[in-house]
Amino acid sequence: MKFFFSDKILLGLSIFILSCEEPDAPDSIWDENDEGGFTPIVNTVEPSQGSFAGIDTLTIMGQHFSANLSENLVYFNGILGNVVGATATSISVVPPNLVSDSVQINVAVQGAFVFGKYENLYTLRAAVIGYGPFDQFTDIYSLDLDRQENLIVSLNATPDAQFWMVDTYQDSAVWSSALAKASGMKLGPTGSIYFVNYQRFLYRDEQGTAKENTEIFKRLNGNATDLDFDENGNLFLGGTGSTIDHVDIYNEDGLTDGVSEAKNLDTLDIISLKVFNNFLYVLTTTVSSDQAIYKIPILDNSGALGDLELVFDWSNYTNKEASALCFTLSESGDIFVGSNWITQPLTMIQNGSANGFYNAILTAPIVYMAWGNGNYLYVINKTEDINRVQKIDTRMAGADYYGRP
Repeated sequence: MKFFFSDKILLGLSIFILSCEEPDAPDSIWDENDEGGFTPIVNTVEPSQGSFAGIDTLTIMGQHFSANLSENLVYFNGILGNVVGATATSISVVPPNLVSDSVQINVAVQGAFVFGKYENLYTLRAAVIGYGPFDQFTDIYSLDLDRQENLIVSLNATPDAQFWMVDTYQDSAVWSSALAKASGMKLGPTGSIYFVNYQRFLYRDEQGTAKENTEIFKRLNGNATDLDFDENGNLFLGGTGSTIDHVDIYNEDGLTDGVSEAKNLDTLDIISLKVFNNFLYVLTTTVSSDQAIYKIPILDNSGALGDLELVFDWSNYTNKEASALCFTLSESGDIFVGSNWITQPLTMIQNGSANGFYNAILTAPIVYMAWGNGNYLYVINKTEDINRVQKIDTRMAGADYYGRP
């Protein structure tokens, strides 16, 4: 059988075949001869022995980095750090809040096709850890520590207020029951807990006592919020009502015996107070919520007080956008202030200049604080959803606390 194709059929086939070819495509933007920029080389990372996650600034030394800050990316186990400085041979970066002793550091530079890898695994340590068995169901009010770094906290437990002890292994046990929760508490020279609760009473509790055996030790001249000992065993207390009381804790006579008014601050109410270097420091407020820190010289061994001197105007510093809730001092006299400031819950004041401390990893509010025996500051972070104690490695020693036995 023979087949004949007319010109029309051949033309149709040609059109069909042409219509099946790909349409004209744009030229490829890929340059097969482009080998990219130089691969970054990571030689060293300082500090070499590790650093605090989310806090410290690391310096990466090497080659083929970009002097343009935004053209460098540094990854820590795949999580991006915050590059804060760069040259062709160094990068300054704040790592993420990633705690690990096996961190792979990789550097990417715009234009380079390959990561620069640090040959050693790096260590990122925790500057702040949660401490103790506390959760949103434990209502924590105040805390203190003994010489062995055992933590004692005041809890508004059910059905009674209690003091709990948390040892250095973070095992906890009830220290005692109490008549009330403590707005401020201190371990005294004899091992007793002295505490106040916004009222005109100083309470004293012994380890192992039942609620009904909590002692109303002294009746004060004013409502007390906080208290502290000096090196001579004088106990100072203050709160609303502008009165600073002095108590001789060795006077075991009547409720008012051994209690005297050390100073009247007129229009100032006391939020918190601390003894440091022969001065009584007080965090104060007024009816118009003006807050400031003052210091008052302790004139003699009996606890007589001198004149008030302004140390720091908190309300002026914050423009009244945050309330100071507690404070303490370091061994060198730096002041730490805990507050409800969302972006700066912990403030450090050095020589009159204030800055945020560990802003990136702390949350507000910080409502109470006390030093351990070394570089650790223990704070209470308390909201409607959070009730926790945090242990902060400040890399500096706390001020002497004279009440601890």
